[in-house]
Amino acid sequence: MRISVISAAVCCALFSPSYVFADAQSVEQRLALLEQRLNAAEQRTTEAERRASQAEAKLATLSQQSQATEKKIETVSQKQKQNALSDGFEFNAYARSGLLINNHGKGARGGPGVSPASSLNGDAHVGRLGNEEDNYIELSFGKRMTFDDGSWAHFKTMIADGATNPDSWVQDNDSHHINVRQMYVEMGNFAEFSGPAKNAYLWAGKRFDRDNFDIHFTDSDIMFLGGTGAGIYDVQWTNNLKGDYSLYGRNFGDLGSSHYEDNDIQNLMLTANHFYGNWQLMLTGMTAQGNDDLKDNTSSTGSYALRSDNTAQNGYYAMLAYHDKQQFYGLTKGVSETALQFGGGLGAEARQPGSDGDLTDNATSLRFASYGILPVAKNWEIAPSVIAQHSEDRYREGDRYDWATFNLRASQALTPHFALLYEASWQYMDLDPNGRTYRSDGNVNQYQAVKGDFYKLTFAPTFKVGNVFDIKARPEIRLFATYMNWDRELDRYAINDDFGSAGFTAGGTWNFGVQTEIWF
Repeated sequence: MRISVISAAVCCALFSPSYVFADAQSVEQRLALLEQRLNAAEQRTTEAERRASQAEAKLATLSQQSQATEKKIETVSQKQKQNALSDGFEFNAYARSGLLINNHGKGARGGPGVSPASSLNGDAHVGRLGNEEDNYIELSFGKRMTFDDGSWAHFKTMIADGATNPDSWVQDNDSHHINVRQMYVEMGNFAEFSGPAKNAYLWAGKRFDRDNFDIHFTDSDIMFLGGTGAGIYDVQWTNNLKGDYSLYGRNFGDLGSSHYEDNDIQNLMLTANHFYGNWQLMLTGMTAQGNDDLKDNTSSTGSYALRSDNTAQNGYYAMLAYHDKQQFYGLTKGVSETALQFGGGLGAEARQPGSDGDLTDNATSLRFASYGILPVAKNWEIAPSVIAQHSEDRYREGDRYDWATFNLRASQALTPHFALLYEASWQYMDLDPNGRTYRSDGNVNQYQAVKGDFYKLTFAPTFKVGNVFDIKARPEIRLFATYMNWDRELDRYAINDDFGSAGFTAGGTWNFGVQTEIWF
């Protein structure tokens, strides 16, 4: 290549007109000029080759980067495809499990509903700390979906199981009851909705009502509405007034059992919940066609009681509640919720409206429930609660049931992962069943009228993660010692309840154990 360029340059120099006709120049001068030109041409050629090599190197680098980018895009695309099914996936759980032993080293009796007053559809609970013998779990799974037009859907299901048998594998169906407790779909942001319903959403299926609330420290619902049905939430009537409306169908306890000649009775409940600021007004009407025809059968509430001859077919229920998640009864920073409830007929079961099919036509019930959570010092929180109820003509004409439960839970945080928990409960009960009967060992017996008090004290050193200063933060692992005692008269209420049973009589009893509890 170089020889060709030089040859061409020499020829051009020797035979060009400038060589022939130029003014006199020596051959040496012309050769020097030619050499300069040849050197310049050679430098330009070398520079061109260098630039060509650089361009080839850059092209190779760009090609490698392009291939790497394509691989990244392909990887991201594959991950997006893999994650498409899990987008919007939800998983929540609640669980408790523990060992309860009495002062004789045997399996202990206990539970929030241990007292005779809780024969009223499991309503009259006492403090649960150091007083639970069951293993219970709820597993909730959900999927949220959003569509191109902005509409959305939410599916949720809950599987639950409870067992009193402490064995690691339990096959006895009388000891545990696995169940699908919830299974429903919500959907909203419909272009067709306008006015007060513009931001409302629909639901249908089997569920707990969204507006339920409870007192955790006694495991007592203030309000529990549930069943299978449909409804609409968040109807905005004004800037401050919102309404939720639902229709539920449910059976009464274990109504489908062989105790009943007709297991098709279903209680239909129409509920309107209205919210104005922190205030809630709930109104429910219910009807159970044919319920009044089921006479002298074992109770629908799961107890051994016999039904009266004037069981109700209809009922009504009302609740006025106040929710304050920022203040402790308007006094200082904290939490407080309060409800006043009244019902008649099938609505006289105030905790779970519509769940008790044994109520009479004339049954009435008045119930008050309230709790609060108060930070009282740098490392202390207390949670007082009270539930009181008066019922008349509940299961028999002329009966009367009065009871009240006061509970105080306290938490003293000592380190970031260790706290001391304390709980004190007192329950007063004045129960007059007025001839209500129940079956036991094939015999028919009467519930006895009793009056008396129940007491419980618990001390529980507790390990926890998360916010040790939050009395409701979980998970926890706690050791505990619980002392319970009650008036001897309460042992007479029934021969098949806990009080008065072998090894569980008035005079005082100790329970010891360990328990874990978690929710997320």
